[in-house]
Amino acid sequence: MLKPKKKLTKKEIQRDPFLESMDKAQSHFEHHRANYFKGVVGIIVLFIAFNVISDKRSGRNNEANAALGKALVALEQGDTKNAQFQLESILSEYSGSKSAEIAGYHIGKIMYASENYKGAEIHLLQYLNDQTVDMLIPSTAIMLADISERNSDTVAALSFFDIGMNWSKGKHDKRILNLEKAKLNYKQGNIEDAKHIVGEILSEKDLTPVQKQIAEELLGKITG
Repeated sequence: MLKPKKKLTKKEIQRDPFLESMDKAQSHFEHHRANYFKGVVGIIVLFIAFNVISDKRSGRNNEANAALGKALVALEQGDTKNAQFQLESILSEYSGSKSAEIAGYHIGKIMYASENYKGAEIHLLQYLNDQTVDMLIPSTAIMLADISERNSDTVAALSFFDIGMNWSKGKHDKRILNLEKAKLNYKQGNIEDAKHIVGEILSEKDLTPVQKQIAEELLGKITG
């Protein structure tokens, strides 16, 4: 994104060391009047161009946000087919915007729910790379881990949990991912790894009731 040039303050403007007097300064200005005028005009043109570009980008972002809002309303109302069409339009028309990145996540989620795992993986991997909204990272990592597990790639599945934990900011999100990692370890017969994860989680003092219940149930399965 273009950034406006820094405006110099009076304190930042240093006197030209070659101008030893006001007379010489005036003479210098008169001699180079045409060049100064061209320079000022050039700066004005650049300033106007920057404002036009900024206004266009702002308007484009507003349009993308509005379109995303409509698509999510349709999705919330259960109109999945229409929602997906709108989301794909946003992804195409507003490529590179935050709204398009979020649209890509929801397209991936829709595909995942419809068992189109190959298509879902493409969009979810892109979203995980973009990391647009922190709160959507855990669900992205969980879906990608499940897809990898379905493809018999347990190593990749476990790595997605680790990536999700590294890129998530909240403790709650990290615990959810760690619990899912413990479940997969238990499922794959990695009992000690699962037990270690659950033990660390249960040692934390600020667990939510749900997190504590899940961890205790999993521990019960592990210990028999």
